[in-house]
Amino acid sequence: MLESAPRTLLAVLGLVGLLCLPRSAAPQDAVRRVTLTEALREFAENSLALKIARSEAARTAGAARQSRAYANPSFTIGRDDLGHGSEKFWEETMQFVQQVEWPGRTSARGRAATHTINAGAARLRADSIQLAFEVRESYAMAWLAEESELTIRQAADVIRSVAEDAEVRLEAGDISDYETRRLRLERVRAEQDVTEAGIRTRAARRQLAALIAPGTEAEEVGPSAALRGVPPPMAREDALRLLTARPDLEAAARELDAAQAEVDIARSYWVPAPTLGVGYRHHLDGFAGASVGLDLPLPLFDRGAGAREEAAAQSSAAAYRLDLRRRLAENDLLNAADRYAASRARVEVAADVLLADGEALLSSATAAYGENEMTLLELLDAASAFQDARLSALSLRSEAWIAYYDLLRAMGTAPEEER
Repeated sequence: MLESAPRTLLAVLGLVGLLCLPRSAAPQDAVRRVTLTEALREFAENSLALKIARSEAARTAGAARQSRAYANPSFTIGRDDLGHGSEKFWEETMQFVQQVEWPGRTSARGRAATHTINAGAARLRADSIQLAFEVRESYAMAWLAEESELTIRQAADVIRSVAEDAEVRLEAGDISDYETRRLRLERVRAEQDVTEAGIRTRAARRQLAALIAPGTEAEEVGPSAALRGVPPPMAREDALRLLTARPDLEAAARELDAAQAEVDIARSYWVPAPTLGVGYRHHLDGFAGASVGLDLPLPLFDRGAGAREEAAAQSSAAAYRLDLRRRLAENDLLNAADRYAASRARVEVAADVLLADGEALLSSATAAYGENEMTLLELLDAASAFQDARLSALSLRSEAWIAYYDLLRAMGTAPEEER
C-alpha cells in the first residue's frame, strides 16, 4: 500500500541530522550567556540574598563589639551660689566619674564578643555556600530546560512533517482516515509540548538571572557551557571526614563558646561594679582641694540570680543546638552522598546509551520510511521514543551534577575548579 514518500517530506526529514549537532550550532538568541564561573562571580557581586547575609553578619559584629565596649567616664562641673542677707557664699566643683569593671567581667565580655563575631562570620560562610549551591542548581536547571526544549522542538518538527505528509497521502488514498486523525492529534500535542517547554526555559533563565543579576536589565540569563561528562567520584567515607568543615557547625560551636562566656559574665554580677569619682572643689573663702568619691551598690535585693539562670539556660540550649546540628548535618551529608552515588551510577550506565540509542532509532526509522519500509505511525512512534530517550538522558545528567553540587554543599566546600 505504501508508495514513494513525497520528496518534500524526505527533504524535511533530512534535517533530522540537526539532532546530532552540538548546541552551539543552534540559532543564536538574545539571551545573555554566562559560564558557571561567570555566574558565580556575578552572584558574589550582585546577589541581594548574599548582601542581606553580609549585612546581618556586619550587624552581629557591630552589636558584639558594642557589647564589649568599656563604659565612658563622665565629667561634671557645678557651682553653688548661696546667700543670706548681705552674706554671700559660692562653691565650684569639677569631677570625673568612671564606673570600674572587675577584670574578670571585662575579659568575659571580650570573649563573648569575639565568639559572637566568629559565629556571625561562620554563618555568613554557611549562607554563601547554600546560596552558591542554588546558583549552580539553577544553572543546571536552565541548561536542562534549554536542552529539553531543543529536543522537544526537534521531535515536533518530525511530527509536523509527518502530519503534513499524511494529509497529502490521505488525498492520494495511501493511508486511512484514522491514521491521519491520529497524526493531527499528535501534532497538536507536540505543539503544546513546545509551548510548555518554552515557558519552562524562560522561567529557568529568569530564575538564574534573579540569582546572579537582580535589578539589572538582563531579564533572562542562560548557560553558555553544557554539562558534560560525569562528575568526579566522591567516597562516602571521604565526605564524612569533611563533616567538621561545615561552617554552620562552626557557627554553632562559636555560639556555644559565646554562651559559656555569658555565664561567666552573669556569675560576676553578685559583685557590684563600683563607680569612682575624682574631682576638685573651690570655695569663696579660698579653700580648695581634691575630692574623691566611691559609689558601691550593695547587693541586698538584686544579686543577679535571674541573670545567672538565664545565662545557664542559654548555654544549655546552645550545647543542645550544637549536638542537634551535628546530627542533622550528618544525616544531610549521608543523604546527599547516597543521592549522588545513585545519580552518578545511573548517568554512567544509561545516559550515553539513551542518547545514542534514541538518535540511532530515529535515524534508522527515517531511513526505513524513506525506503517505504515503515508506516507513518511507526515513524511517529520512533520520534516519540527519541524524545523520551533524550529527555531521560538529559535529566539523568543534570540530576547527577546537581547531586554532586549538593554533596559539596553538605560537606561545606566548593568544587575544586572554583577554589
